[in-house]
Amino acid sequence: MRKLAAMTTVVACAVIFLATASMSEAAKQKSRKGGGAATTVTGCLQKGNEATTYMLTNVAGGGSYELIGAPANVNLAPHVGHKIDVTGRAVAANKAAKAEGVKGAAKKAERGERHLQVQSFKMVAPSCP
Repeated sequence: MRKLAAMTTVVACAVIFLATASMSEAAKQKSRKGGGAATTVTGCLQKGNEATTYMLTNVAGGGSYELIGAPANVNLAPHVGHKIDVTGRAVAANKAAKAEGVKGAAKKAERGERHLQVQSFKMVAPSCP
């Protein structure tokens, strides 16, 4: 009887371990696909190269983000040249290209950029350094 209880405990622990490892791997894959948690980035808002995009430049830590897919209630246009906090989710290059409607060579160029799907923003300062 004790042997059966011990064996059941070992099997239960193995199942829990494997389930945890599987969930961890799924979370890593989701993060790689750009489906991670929302993040807030501060920088200078500039008009993007494509018609419906904006760039967040002078980002703390270096680099820039192309901002895509802002909801209809988020109007970034009046804030070009302002320092803003943008909250959103990182987006993979292929999803960003699809959202922007770009194809061919332009789609390949998306791979060299970081993309942030905008959820909200807040103006920090009326000008950028």
